[in-house]
Amino acid sequence: MKSVYIVVVTAMLALLATYFLSPWPVALGTVAAWVTTGSFFLQVLHIIRNRDTKALSLGMWSALFFGVSCWTWYGFRVGDVPVMTANGLTALLAFSVIVLKLYHERPAKNQLRRKLRAMPGVILRPRIRRLRPYTPGEAALPEQDPVSLREPASLSPLSKLKK
Repeated sequence: MKSVYIVVVTAMLALLATYFLSPWPVALGTVAAWVTTGSFFLQVLHIIRNRDTKALSLGMWSALFFGVSCWTWYGFRVGDVPVMTANGLTALLAFSVIVLKLYHERPAKNQLRRKLRAMPGVILRPRIRRLRPYTPGEAALPEQDPVSLREPASLSPLSKLKK
């Protein structure tokens, strides 16, 4: 319901702005430029708060950055301050979205890296040779059990379960 309300209010504001500002095209263009630039600012705030950029397309944001950079240069060459300013700010915001996307989706470093030391009786890399779990009433297969191959039968965890 909230989404429908936002869309209806936005459509009404767009109609009112075009009706009242149509005699002044520079004012209408300035309002449009600031509203669209503000929408990108809201997107950057959303990314900073939620730290979720998986749904954003890096190609789309790169193309947007390229496009608004060109529009910024066009505004500079023509001398159109609203086009130059709004697109320049949008280029900065698009670039910040690209940086945030690359930052939040970088490979994570293992900060809890520990060295493994070989200890007698401890298997560091166990191999799973059976696809189903052991049940207490089932007979163990010693040729497939890595624990019984390395330890005496009296110390085997399977012998403790059978008792």
